[in-house]
Amino acid sequence: MSKIARTAGKVLLGIVAAALSFFIVTFTIYFFNLDMKATAMLEPFFEKWYDKLERRQYI
Repeated sequence: MSKIARTAGKVLLGIVAAALSFFIVTFTIYFFNLDMKATAMLEPFFEKWYDKLERRQYI
């Protein structure tokens, strides 16, 4: 095998490994609904932050 083919194989293997890792992480987040759990955990901090903002328009 030539050096170029070996390097191309390593690059391709790296890309496949990165894509597979990305898929596993995003699937785990989707399957366990972790994005919404994190949002629910952070909601009190967001509410406190946005309640402190000065409003220009009052309802």
